[in-house]
Amino acid sequence: MSQDQEKDASMDKKEIAEEEREKMLNEENTKHTGSTPATDETEEKPKKKIPIGGIKMPGFCRTKSKEPCKEEGKAETTEEPGAEGTKEENLTEKPTTPSKEKEKEKEARRGLLNAIRLPLVSVFPKKKKETDAELGATAGLASVETLGDGAEKPDTEDGMETVRLDGGDQTEDPPSKNHPLAVFIAAARRNRLVTAAVLLILLIFIIIISVACAGPQQLIKAPVKDGKVEATTSCGPVQGVLEDGGFAFRGIPYALPPVNNSRWKPAESLNRIEYCWNGTYLAHNSSEFCWQRDPSGRVSGSEDCLYLDVFTPQVHYYSPLPVVVMIGAETMSGGSPGVMQPSAKLARVRDMVFVRPNFRLGVFGFLAAEPLTRSSYPPTSGNYGLSDIIAVLKWVQLNIQHFGGDKDSVTIWGHRAGGTLVSAILASRQGKEKDNDKKLFSRAWISSSSVLFPTKPLNASERMAESFFNNIQCREISCLRSKSAESIMEAVPSNWYQHDTGLPEPREASSAEWRHEWLVNDGLIIYEDILHVLQRDGPPVLTVMGTTAHAATPQRFREPNATIDAAQVERIVRDSLLGTSGLADEAIARYNATLKGLVSMISDIRVVCPLWNFTKSVSNEDRDVPFYLSTQPRGHLADVDDDVASMLGSYTARAPEQKRHVSAIQQLFNQFVWHGKIVDAANVPKSRTVIVVGQDILPQRDHDNCDFWIKNNIVPRYARLD
Repeated sequence: MSQDQEKDASMDKKEIAEEEREKMLNEENTKHTGSTPATDETEEKPKKKIPIGGIKMPGFCRTKSKEPCKEEGKAETTEEPGAEGTKEENLTEKPTTPSKEKEKEKEARRGLLNAIRLPLVSVFPKKKKETDAELGATAGLASVETLGDGAEKPDTEDGMETVRLDGGDQTEDPPSKNHPLAVFIAAARRNRLVTAAVLLILLIFIIIISVACAGPQQLIKAPVKDGKVEATTSCGPVQGVLEDGGFAFRGIPYALPPVNNSRWKPAESLNRIEYCWNGTYLAHNSSEFCWQRDPSGRVSGSEDCLYLDVFTPQVHYYSPLPVVVMIGAETMSGGSPGVMQPSAKLARVRDMVFVRPNFRLGVFGFLAAEPLTRSSYPPTSGNYGLSDIIAVLKWVQLNIQHFGGDKDSVTIWGHRAGGTLVSAILASRQGKEKDNDKKLFSRAWISSSSVLFPTKPLNASERMAESFFNNIQCREISCLRSKSAESIMEAVPSNWYQHDTGLPEPREASSAEWRHEWLVNDGLIIYEDILHVLQRDGPPVLTVMGTTAHAATPQRFREPNATIDAAQVERIVRDSLLGTSGLADEAIARYNATLKGLVSMISDIRVVCPLWNFTKSVSNEDRDVPFYLSTQPRGHLADVDDDVASMLGSYTARAPEQKRHVSAIQQLFNQFVWHGKIVDAANVPKSRTVIVVGQDILPQRDHDNCDFWIKNNIVPRYARLD
């Protein structure tokens, strides 16, 4: 109710109350025509009555001045004729004129109503305006005439209760002020919608501040319980273990087992719900390697081998780390993973995520045969091991973010035969994807790989399998798939396996048909000559290639106590293709007739110079392929695994120069994986730069010995074939 409405109602009440009072005074005057006799002091005083609508409230009659309320509390009676006693004893007043009474009554009511207005308005809810009749009735009941100083509750005819509202205190109380909190609460009640909106905004603000202060890592960081941690994959949750401050997930399946009817078929990813597992997959233990034959001739492995290991410093989603996928194999038929074995400690120290997969090798991974071609669509065979690696890269793109890795920063690292496979993937259709959403990796590091790639068409590779079919005595696909894995490994011709090679032999100059090529131009993954594709288009991503100074050292010279004299060195050189080609004398003069000179000569012809020449041929104006050469020996030679051992931290550095070498090559590798950069040589054309990594990184313009072998057509013709 507005203030104007309240004022009108108050004035109406005053006027009605005045009329009622005049009626009551007239009635009293008719009853008492004279002065009444004085009463005894013990006689009960007349009680003042209040209506039922009155309430017992302290300070009901408190105003700024209590005089009006005091006068209202006195009994207004006239003195009867013949009454005895003094004026004080009669306790009555003479009747006054109506005009003076009205003025006194107005002042009394104004003080009374002002005293009760604020408490009543703040306590009782507002109601709609009452009618004149209701206001009149109410005013009659609340007449000031009924308010007095009586202290007892007599029985009356109308059931009214007589109460003492003022308590008889004649002292003036100071005006009371509302507490600021009470004023605020009252305002909030009057504006409920605004108050609710403000409270809601404050609540949202508090929640936002709380989440920001807590930090995102508290919400998206996988918990560790009893040394175990879980991560999510597209096929369900997997559980890894805490090791050396990092986490290891071993034996996670990435494709269907290539057994029974899936033998000699491309890898089939786990892209259907029935291929997945129920519950949590326990990735605690290493899986078996795929069937292979190591350089010593030992055969071992399993067909159900398509699993991978993930090593990560932390399982979280914020600040994803670069990923390194490691493809390691000494040859196309075995020695996998070789030295390429990461650990949880390595992941923690390098702050990277490492993925190491198993993939098919040898006869199970690269057999091209006419029965297999006829049984597949499109009609092709071979390169099953390549399809495994491509399936791994697809798995990484789909799942590695759940292990703390960045799918947009994936480096594929191939060593030895693994590097040859990475080169093949660079030239494949999958490797040539230009769309960032379809790219399987963003960088490539290739160490000590071969540069000899298949040049034969598919039907020529199929004819190469005749000796195998003669040994297995089986030509139908159903028969081949019914054979045991052991019998198939035994049927592989011995000349399919590569052995340690020294200097080129004279027979190699006549024909290369005697060498078995595992990779196949299948028309599906490798659709044209790998070297031609890379020379024409260049690598599709940032690529680094390199090797060690003694990468092709024969096994008999790797022993710490191996010795050979100058005469023996000269005889080996002259009996080789170099002697028949008239290059023996100059070769000995360049390298010296020592053990180190001999293994350096073999390594330059078989690995170092072919790779150096390859990087020059595939580099172009848009993209350069740097070449590095690790020269610091771990023992008496810088063997083929020294650079990888240094990068992985398994190189035991004792001497100061060894420690400097390890630090230099790790810096080279880490900078490439993290930032895609490598050391540039100042003022030297990039395509002619060799980054020599000894005790320090020292770029140099050329490799003179390589120029000699290239000029004489020894390199790359007699490069090592994996």
